[in-house]
Amino acid sequence: MSRKHGGGHEEEGGHGGDRPWVFFMVDCFFLITMFFVMTFRVKADEIALPQRLPPGGSKPSTTSVADTKKKLSIHVSGTADAKYEFMSKGTNLSGLQDMLAGSTGGGQEYQVQVSYDAEVPFRHVMAVFNACNKAKIAECGLRPLRR
Repeated sequence: MSRKHGGGHEEEGGHGGDRPWVFFMVDCFFLITMFFVMTFRVKADEIALPQRLPPGGSKPSTTSVADTKKKLSIHVSGTADAKYEFMSKGTNLSGLQDMLAGSTGGGQEYQVQVSYDAEVPFRHVMAVFNACNKAKIAECGLRPLRR
């Protein structure tokens, strides 16, 4: 063994000198990193919304097939308390759910087009999709506003 004078530091042969724990910590870090890399899996395709968007589409359809579905349009406005305009009547969310349940039925297929103002929080728009889902309306989508 050799000693350096003045530093108070012993130098030994081999890895790490007087700090072998450093290599142990580096090895542990790489083992843990390798574990997470090896076990990482990407989820399969996850659908954000169960509905097909948008039924009206942002560009007009070129098909000439007659559409027999009755179109309902809902406009959402307001920031804190949402106001829903359905069939030219303003209402709140519970009133909208009642109106949707009352207007659907009779074997007719319905298509709901939702529009909203720019300042409306998107949770109020999603409430319309949930209300359509409760009323068993399969097609509910966003209608772009043109100003």
